[in-house]
Amino acid sequence: MFFGGVLALNGVSLGIEQGEILGLIGPNGSGKSTLVNCLSGVLEPYAGEILLEGVPVNGWTRSRRARAGILRSYQNLRLFPSLTVNENLAAGYFAGRQRWEHGIGQAVDYWALRLGLAEHRESVVSSLSFGHQRRTEIGRVLVSNPRVLLLDEPAAGLDSIERANLSELLAGFRTERSCSIMVIDHDMSFISQLCDRVIVLRSGSIIFDGTPGDALADPAVVEAYLGEVDGA
Repeated sequence: MFFGGVLALNGVSLGIEQGEILGLIGPNGSGKSTLVNCLSGVLEPYAGEILLEGVPVNGWTRSRRARAGILRSYQNLRLFPSLTVNENLAAGYFAGRQRWEHGIGQAVDYWALRLGLAEHRESVVSSLSFGHQRRTEIGRVLVSNPRVLLLDEPAAGLDSIERANLSELLAGFRTERSCSIMVIDHDMSFISQLCDRVIVLRSGSIIFDGTPGDALADPAVVEAYLGEVDGA
C-alpha cells in the first residue's frame, strides 16, 4: 500500500481467530491506521486479499463490509453531534443492517445501560463530556453485534477507571458474542490487560507477533516502540 512514494504497508499477513482480541501497536507512521482502513474498506490495497471467514471482501464498499459484520470505531469521534445518544446508537445499529428490524429499541436500550449512558439517552451528544462521547462511539459499533470489531484508539482520552471499565466491557463482549476484536491503542498497559496477542508494525511491516508479555521483552519491539506509541 503506497501513499505517493511512501510504502505504508509491506507484505503484511495476519489472521484473527474467532473470539480473539488482537492488539496492534507500533511507532508513528508504522501503518496501523492504514491497515485498519484497508480492512474496513476506507482504503483498497493495491495487492493481496482480505478474507472474512474465507470469503474475499476486496472491492466491497464500507457499507457492505459493515452489513457483513466488519465494523469499526475511529480515533477521532465520528458521532452525529446534533443527535441524541439514542439516535447515535440507532444510527450505528442501521450501519450493520440492510433493513429495519424490530430489535433496534431493545439493542439501543441494552447498550445504553451497559455503557453507563442510560441517564444521558435523550441528551445531544455534543453536550456530553468527552468520556461519554467516547462511550457512545464504542456503543455505535457494539450495538450492531459485529463479527469483526476494529477499534482505533478506543481508550484515548479516558481516565484509568474508564479504561479498566472499557477493557472489562470488551472482554465480556468477546466472550458473549464470540466477536473477533482488533485494538489499536498507545497505552501498553491497556493492551496487555485486554489482548490475547499483539502484532507490532514498523515501517509497514510486521516485526513481532506474539503475547503482550513477550512483546515487552523483545529487543526489536523495545527499540521500535518505546517513546513513539501514538498516532499511525
